[in-house]
Amino acid sequence: MDFQELILSLHAETIFPEIVLLVSLLLTVFLDLILEKSNSSFSSWYQWLPFGGLLISFIALIFQWNDVIHPAREDFFKDETISFLGSLQGDMIGILFRAFIAISGFFSLLLCSEYIEKSGTAKIEFYSLFVTGILGGMFLAGSNDLVSLFVALETLGLSSYLLTGYMKRDVRSNEASLKYLLIGAASSSILLYGVSWLYGISGGHLEFHSILASSLALNVTNSLSYWVAFFFITVGLGFKLSAAPFHQWTPDVYQGAPTPMVAFLSVTSKAAGLALTTRFLTLIFPYLNSEWHFFFEILACLSMGIGNLVALTQTSLKRMLGYSSVGQAGFLLIGIITGGEDGYGSMFIYLLIYLLMNLGAFAGAIIFGLRTGSDQIKDFSGLGKKDPMLAIGLSVALLSLGGIPPLAGFFGKLYLFWVGWKAGYFFLITFALITSVISIYYYLRVVKIMFVKDENEISSSLANYPVSTISIVPRKPIEFGMGVCTLGSLIVGIFLNPISESVQHSLEITPYLQNSFAYIDILSF
Repeated sequence: MDFQELILSLHAETIFPEIVLLVSLLLTVFLDLILEKSNSSFSSWYQWLPFGGLLISFIALIFQWNDVIHPAREDFFKDETISFLGSLQGDMIGILFRAFIAISGFFSLLLCSEYIEKSGTAKIEFYSLFVTGILGGMFLAGSNDLVSLFVALETLGLSSYLLTGYMKRDVRSNEASLKYLLIGAASSSILLYGVSWLYGISGGHLEFHSILASSLALNVTNSLSYWVAFFFITVGLGFKLSAAPFHQWTPDVYQGAPTPMVAFLSVTSKAAGLALTTRFLTLIFPYLNSEWHFFFEILACLSMGIGNLVALTQTSLKRMLGYSSVGQAGFLLIGIITGGEDGYGSMFIYLLIYLLMNLGAFAGAIIFGLRTGSDQIKDFSGLGKKDPMLAIGLSVALLSLGGIPPLAGFFGKLYLFWVGWKAGYFFLITFALITSVISIYYYLRVVKIMFVKDENEISSSLANYPVSTISIVPRKPIEFGMGVCTLGSLIVGIFLNPISESVQHSLEITPYLQNSFAYIDILSF
């Protein structure tokens, strides 16, 4: 094989979206080095290159999605989607996760601009780390072997640790970064230890389908070694998903980290964790199907119970949203536990709705924090009188998180719970309904405080609140991001049926979601 044939065999077009994002990142850093002290008008425009890179990556993924739905050749799936000698895979579920990570990264980045400017820290360095983390998440969603998976996971992780402690003059940010680093390193070590067991018992294979095929051939899928690997990988995944009882880092990191970074962690990082979990459970542990269902039902119930109950007692909005995120992880696990097109489809739809309502809530928290310097729930008292547009947008996001009809969160939970109930998980769905009702209390508490009627109850933090002019036209990137998320939380539920059909049709052509054992016959090892 000559050099040209080798390059063509890599199928580098599979990672074209990531290449675009990487080029935009390198161009931004390069131009910043050259034009850092320049006063030209261009020096303010190149800062938007990462935004453009994320949008182009998202559009490229849409074209890839269309190519997989309508392949030009019958052997498209076998040859085209496996790239870099088996390290990466451009299958449908990977494309969906990568597209979600790209668009959620775009909206998360919109929340950063004003926050970084007012904090007095370097914007380009923040953007660089941010985009690096998004790249890590996208590669993680498309990983097809153990090495590329771990490298992508650490790329995402290291960027997250650095961004969490980016406000180096803030003691809380430093503390959050240190806690996140220590717990993140421990969880990665646990996950890597489980991965090393897989590598050993499979006879030295790295690709996922090869590990399963070799384990079946060697008859070790029910051995103690296989169980040890499953246990350690499950613990590591629990940390990455911030699922109880592995959620201890979540509230402290959420409270101390820069708020835009928390928004990124709550959505983009969680999506990458779900992609990783889906790969492991469907490609490596299908033989333990009933066993991993039992373990993940326990994780889901603990997450929904602990997350929503402890959130009731919180006085900080960021910390409350941190425990809410733990509860939401439990809801998302219902889709994985249910499995099949319906289960994974409901998970993707709820993940999309979660993106809109959670980023909307964090956008409101960022704007309020920039204007008052506080994230305490009591300080939101009277916000409806001082800034009605912000109060309405934040209320829509919080009520949607609580599942109040007719907002998108209600339809997302309804579909997720209906799919789980239809699959026979009656106790799990009943428990989810109870905890979902509990969550409504702490969301409504914030809404009630914002719309107090008595002038004497208005928070002292709002005494110097800047006068707000009511305008439906966004003037800043963060206002645009919050507006889109608020609008999405209002209307996405109306279009749930066509979205559901598109997602399910996409999942139908992902073979290993249908039958992991048949999938190993499609790809040789």
